[in-house]
Order: sequence, then structure tokens, then C-alpha cells
Amino acid sequence: MMVKIKGKFIEGCRECNNDNGFTLPDDVIQAAIKGDLVFFCGAGISTESKKVLPTSFYTDIKNELEYKNHIEVDENLSFSKLMSLFCENVANGRKELFKRINSRFQRIENIPELYRIASGFHKEVAKIPQIATVITTNWDTLFEDNCDMFPIIYNEDVALWDTFDKRVFKIHGSIKNIGSIIATEEDYENCYKKLSTKPIGDRLKTILSTKTVVFVGFSFGDEDLNKIIEILSDDLGQFANQFYLVTIDEKWLDKHPKNIIPIITDGTFFVKSLKNELIQQGSLIDSMVYRFAEEANEILINTHLSWMDDAKFHEILQEYPELLLTIAYQDGLIHAFQFSIADEKSGRILMPNYARDVAHSYLYLCNQRMSENNYLQAFYDRGYSDGFLALKIFVQGKKEDILFPPMFFFDDKNFADLESLLSYLKDNRNQKIYKYCKEKVTLYKSGDNPHFMPWFC
Repeated sequence: MMVKIKGKFIEGCRECNNDNGFTLPDDVIQAAIKGDLVFFCGAGISTESKKVLPTSFYTDIKNELEYKNHIEVDENLSFSKLMSLFCENVANGRKELFKRINSRFQRIENIPELYRIASGFHKEVAKIPQIATVITTNWDTLFEDNCDMFPIIYNEDVALWDTFDKRVFKIHGSIKNIGSIIATEEDYENCYKKLSTKPIGDRLKTILSTKTVVFVGFSFGDEDLNKIIEILSDDLGQFANQFYLVTIDEKWLDKHPKNIIPIITDGTFFVKSLKNELIQQGSLIDSMVYRFAEEANEILINTHLSWMDDAKFHEILQEYPELLLTIAYQDGLIHAFQFSIADEKSGRILMPNYARDVAHSYLYLCNQRMSENNYLQAFYDRGYSDGFLALKIFVQGKKEDILFPPMFFFDDKNFADLESLLSYLKDNRNQKIYKYCKEKVTLYKSGDNPHFMPWFC
């Protein structure tokens, strides 16, 4: 089954002018669902996108050589040969080259609008947590910073492959490891040898022969892409997979390797479209759940702090020590939302059953703690459970039920406000719990507000 994706054209929109309609292969959809989809990314989806800066790094280096150093440069000179030419003709060439690479990245990072555009693809990939592996020839750290991916750069890193849930395979090195950067002609040759003979190359071949691979961000005639495909296809022989290539360069339609199927559209639009299809099929949750968590967290913190800032709070707390349990519950509730917000880069919350499973596991812990008379821990666990339960209700789309979890909880009941809870405690005091809390509350006679740290979870 193929899914037809409509193009998205907005007059005057510079960022979406290549969002062409395309056919989304079922092979790609199913691979994403099973966790077998891998993106192989080039510079076109990152800092070298024409949407980010008007000139490429290649053009900047070429212009410097021509206008500053007065060196004539062939229009068709490959990227690696151009970098070699720069290193050979500029004093301290390799150091100066790294300076220019770093300067370009810093410029983009320091201007929010440029960074937003440069990282757009990566932020969309983060919204599909089933994509656990990315391969890239880019030097930037956008996958690490936006998708919570661990970088695999050296042969030694391959041993850590399964240590992390998500990883980015950086075959051309990283700006954070200057010595690893592959730029010149000599670097490229050494890289190809490594891919042909070393463990890191074996891992790459395994990925390309067992996973569904989508190349994205490569221009037509890209020397690196063609060479890598050639090396790997030769080594894999009849076991070489069918690959997909997402590109805006229509030259790929006329001439491309037989094992590559071009898809002519923008890379970020492709990922967004895949994400939306997975949501439609129930294999993914809309990332709006993070915005709900942010809103809930803000409201809950304000309420939590406001009622404890009351001048009579400590007086009330000594009279009703059971309020310690409500405070533990509130802290657990807030920490659940804060964890969800902080975890956005990993995308785990977007897995269909994740919130439900966390809610159930903490409810189990709550019941266990209650049976052990460990009431503070139990109430914290119940709060943490209810936080994730609220996320589950939100993603189910039950609008009438989308209410922020009640802040006041006791005896398996929810209360609209503090007054209602105090009234209940006055009429329904549990002496066992009262004595437990009376002992604990003495810690706060000096005026400190009770607070239960996240290590409770």
C-alpha cells in the first residue's frame, strides 16, 4: 500500500517551497513502526541547507581561495579536493579550515532563527522515537542536541552500540572531536579504507543490509554518497538492499543507481508526513502532549506554592499533619510532568503505551508502599502515577476528561480545594496515618516548607 501525500505550498513561504507531494512507500511506514527505519543524512538537511545561509561552506571556501588567495578553482572540483586545496595554500591550512567550520556552526547556533531552520529536520526525527539509528556525514551535533542520540565516531565506540537507546553514526567525525573530522581528499580515502576493513564499517554494512534506509540531504553527483554506496553495494553483493533517496534535486530522476528510488520532496516535510501517518495509524502519539505537560506543570507549581505560602500554613500543618501526604502527592505529580517535558528529545512519551505503563507501574508501587506503611513514598508514587495517567487521558483525545489532576488527594479521594480536604480530615481521621504524619511533621516546626525530592521516583 502506498500513501499519497499532498504537497504544502504557501505563497511567500521560503521554508516550504519544496514541500512537494509524494508517495510514501508502505515499506518505509512499516519499517518505522517496527523500529527498522534508518536515515542516512547529508549536509542538505542541516547547516548546509539553502534555507539556513545563502552560501554553502563549499562556496565560502572557494570564494576565499579565489578572491583572497587568488587561486583559480575549477567549478566542478569535488568537496574533498577543494578542502585539500585550501589546506595546501593557506598558512596552517588544516587549523584554519577547522576555525572556519567552527565559526560557521557558531554563527548558526547563536542566531535562533538560523538554528531553528537548521535543526528542523532533527526535531521532527525526535518526534518519531522508533527511529533509533541515524547515519550522517555531517560534522554538527544537531542529532545529539535535539534527538538525544549518542555519537558513534571511532571503532571503539561500536562496542557501546547497544548501551544507548538511540545513536548517531558519524562517519565523517564531529566538530566536538576535531581530530575526527573528515574533510580533505586524504581524509576521505582513509575513511573509505576504514569503512572497508574496520569494525565501524562492518556495523555500517550490517545496518544497510538489514534495515530500511532513507538517504536524505544529498545533492546529485555527491562524491561521498556515490562512493559509499559503491563500496557497500560491492561488499554486500546480492544482499544489498533497496534504498530510498529524499531530495529536491530532480536530476536524480533521470539518473540514479538501480537500487535507489528517488522521492522528490523536502527532507523535513518527508519526516513530518511520515510522523503524521504514524499518528493516523495509532503507532505514534502527537507531540502536543509535551505542550499539555508544560501547561499542566506551570498551573500545578503555582497552586502548589501558593497554598503553602499562606501565613497560617505551618499552623494548619501542625493541626493536620496528614497534609504532608498531600504535599508528597503534589511533588510526585509535578515531577511526572517535569520528567515528561525534559524527555522530549528522546520522544519516549510518544510511544503509544509508554504513559500507561509508567502510570501502572507507579500505581503498583503505591499499593506496595501502603501495605508497608510507607505512606510518604506511597503518596509520592500515586502523584507520579496520576501525572502519567493525565498524559494518557490527553492523548486519547477525551476532551471532556482533560482536566488537570486534582491537587488535593487523600484516602483515595480527590478534593477540589484545601478547605474540602481539611473538612474531610476533621471528620474522618485515620489514627494510624495521623500518628505516622505527626511524627514526621516535627521536622518542619522551624518554618521550612516540606518538599520531596525527585529521587523518590
